[in-house]
Amino acid sequence: MELHNRNLSEMLPYEKLAVLGIDKEKADLLPKEVKERLVSGEVTPLMQVSIHARNGDIITLPVKLQLTADKNGNPALIAYPVRAELEVERNKVLRLTEQEAARLRNGEVLQKAVEVNGEKTQQYLQLDPETQSVIHRKVTDIQLEQKLKDMEKVNDIELGTQQKQQVREGKPIELNVGGEKVSVGVDLKEPQGFKVIQGDMKEWERQQKLRYDEQHPEYLGLVMTDKNRWEYQKVVDAQSKERAIHLKPSREEKTSHTFKR
Repeated sequence: MELHNRNLSEMLPYEKLAVLGIDKEKADLLPKEVKERLVSGEVTPLMQVSIHARNGDIITLPVKLQLTADKNGNPALIAYPVRAELEVERNKVLRLTEQEAARLRNGEVLQKAVEVNGEKTQQYLQLDPETQSVIHRKVTDIQLEQKLKDMEKVNDIELGTQQKQQVREGKPIELNVGGEKVSVGVDLKEPQGFKVIQGDMKEWERQQKLRYDEQHPEYLGLVMTDKNRWEYQKVVDAQSKERAIHLKPSREEKTSHTFKR
């Protein structure tokens, strides 16, 4: 995405970021790649935010952010906090069954009709290994058909009808490209929502099941420093993770907190 910083700044949801302790000045200082991911509806890296609790305390915790829209087209900001594990009963918006939750924990991507902010759309669902929150994006946002066409053209191959349907459903497929095994599929952890790896399905499954903290025990995320700039630092330690895990919402609140106008 080729966007100038000025255009990016004009598109940032300042009012909603302010609820998380990120005022306009701090938002404008975000790295360009983070702004691009935010305004394009992708999920950001972990960021340290500050939330005012009901008792007046300010709670600092790591979250991932995603900008979406309600049924009227108004912007809404989704915050994915760090959890100890996927908790089905707290994902009221997604209405997950135990079977769906088990598939998500197993690293699978689901396609499901979900109502978010009053709008019901087909969405891909995937468990984020860093936060243990369920990330979801509209199927249309992934532009899967174009990605498949591009892949066919680049590799000089033609996918069968069944293979394409599998990918549309969120299931990865294994291909033989020039004598090499290649696996492709939807992966919401990737900036474009789509991933191609060198290797067979066993390698795909191995990578999907790897816990983030096993690969990156430092849990790096963006923090606003006293130098008035964003830097990648360790954002999940024992204290901050406990805060995030035990920040229990009321029954009326959603697991993935949505901030609207």
